[in-house]
Amino acid sequence: MKNQRSLQKKNYNQKRYIGNNRSTSDYGSRIRLIKMLSVLWVFLIIGRLYVLQVANPTKWTNWANKQHMSKVKLAGERGRILDTNNNIMATSVPAASVFIRPDNIKDKNAVKELLLSSLEMDSDYLDKKLNSSEPFVWIKRQIPTHIAKQIKSADLKGVNYLSEPRRYYPYKGAASQLIGKVGVDGNGLLGIEARYENNLNSEIRTVTVRKDALGKRISDYGIEKNGEAGESLQLTIDAELQLIADEEVEKARILNEAKRAVAIMLDPETGEILSISQSPSINFNNEKISDPRNLTNFAVEASYEPGSTMKPLVAAIAIDREYAKPADRINTEKGRFKIGRHTIKDVHPDNILSVSDIVIRSSNVGMSKLGFLMGKDVLYESLKEYGFGKRTNLRLPGEGSGILRNVKNWSKVDVATHSFGQGIAVTPIQMMRGYAALVNGGYLPDLKIVKDNAPTIKRKIISEETSDIIKQIMVQVVEDEHGTGGKVRIPGLMVGGKTGTAQKARVDGRGYEKGAYLASFVGFADAKSVGLNKQLVLGVFVDEPRAGSIYGGTVAGPAFRKIIKRSLHTLLMRQQLWQDKEEVPPSKSGIVKVSY
Repeated sequence: MKNQRSLQKKNYNQKRYIGNNRSTSDYGSRIRLIKMLSVLWVFLIIGRLYVLQVANPTKWTNWANKQHMSKVKLAGERGRILDTNNNIMATSVPAASVFIRPDNIKDKNAVKELLLSSLEMDSDYLDKKLNSSEPFVWIKRQIPTHIAKQIKSADLKGVNYLSEPRRYYPYKGAASQLIGKVGVDGNGLLGIEARYENNLNSEIRTVTVRKDALGKRISDYGIEKNGEAGESLQLTIDAELQLIADEEVEKARILNEAKRAVAIMLDPETGEILSISQSPSINFNNEKISDPRNLTNFAVEASYEPGSTMKPLVAAIAIDREYAKPADRINTEKGRFKIGRHTIKDVHPDNILSVSDIVIRSSNVGMSKLGFLMGKDVLYESLKEYGFGKRTNLRLPGEGSGILRNVKNWSKVDVATHSFGQGIAVTPIQMMRGYAALVNGGYLPDLKIVKDNAPTIKRKIISEETSDIIKQIMVQVVEDEHGTGGKVRIPGLMVGGKTGTAQKARVDGRGYEKGAYLASFVGFADAKSVGLNKQLVLGVFVDEPRAGSIYGGTVAGPAFRKIIKRSLHTLLMRQQLWQDKEEVPPSKSGIVKVSY
């Protein structure tokens, strides 16, 4: 019995020893596994840190920046726009843009009262801004700096401003539709500002705004990139002549109770545009634009039927191609000429007229017969040579090409109507280019609005002899007792041109608008007789005059005369001053003092 208990105890101790050995072995294995996993985890962390900080840090830095920072674009300093004498017509001046940080504002009522009194803003509009969930909110861009400083001096938390230039036009509304407009972000929207955006625009200027993890609170901000100013651009526009034309077209519009008035002046030798005026004009220094239609540059965008101003151009072709001579006599049928079911009429009926008198007295019947002498193919090709039916080389935004239908679609009456300026649509700038060829010896010039040193490209379309003949005919339009341009006469000066009284086509293209006319006078002045070796080509266009007369000679002629007289006086005085060395040409800094 004793031996049996000893044996059981021995067996128990053996089992216990064996169990302890197994427990110790499992414990050691677990320790080793934990160590291996820890080492692996450390290596994984080191590997991840290597990927994040060494192998590809840019990706993750950018991701973090997107979460915690945003960028606000500011308008940059655009290049200046200068006139032909280096006077400043558009420039960037110091301004300020007010912003708020809605989450930082403690007293919204105080902030609202301050902004309403300082910026003259709409109350409901301001409420939306103040209650915005965005961390950075513009209140008003590009205001005078002294106003922004007054706002900041109130020391209300969450309100501040950033310096940001704005566009300023020293000559206010002068050539405004031509020069155009700049948006609050500093990009050109219209006119020259848009056409030459790549030259004028500056480098992008940004502000970095830092946000917290929730993307709400701004903790810091600063200029990231100042940017460089854009290039300056010099125009062919003469600011002094521009102001003269602006004043006179405004007077003509008001006097004749017209919808609008336009005047274009150019140098026929160089093709340089000296002024483009439009009334009503817009002063882009002011923010409010009462009628968006006034943004249209009608000198280059609008198409109209030219009416009788087309007659010298067609007569020049007939004479140059030897289909007629100035003294040839044509039966004008006492002012009534039937073509099928259509009847061509003259305002002042005559019987037999010379080719010269057909233009001087503005006979539609006589011009129709000249057109038939040439034939539709010659007439069509000649109109194309003047540049009608396609845009000029100016490539200004919105420029129109006019309408010149394919000759295959012409009927017999179309030959007649195209000869006296109906059935064809042109832009004012196209008509000016055609008249330049009539007076410069017969060369159609490429037009210029930007000053450069490139030679003027000209294409011969009529002979110099024909040019001289047509000039004399246009002078008789003004000087002859039967001419339609008597109100343009300037004693002692060679002035010529042609009146136009064109019905306006209906919007749907079917017939003409009752009682709606465009009155015009397009012509030239040769200033050699007054000591100035220069010719000017000028066109005045008055849209829908309502004060009584509708005729180009009466409505547009007086404005033409005043613009020519005042412009030549300015040029002569400038020439005399330069010659006497009492005054040098304007310096590059310009003669207009810019203040804002």
